[in-house]
Amino acid sequence: TRFLTLRTRFLTMRTRFLTVRTRFFTLSTRFLTLRTMFLTLRTRFLTLRT
Repeated sequence: TRFLTLRTRFLTMRTRFLTVRTRFFTLSTRFLTLRTMFLTLRTRFLTLRT
C-alpha cells in the first residue's frame, strides 16, 4: 500500500510540474508574439516617419 501511495504522490507531482511547464510555455509564447508585434509596429512607424 505504501508503494501505491508513493506512486500516486509521484504522479500528482509530475502532473503539477507538467501543468506549470505548459503554463510557462504559453506565457512565454504570448510574450514573444507581443514583442514581435511591437517590433513590427515600431519598424513600420519608423519607416513612415522617414
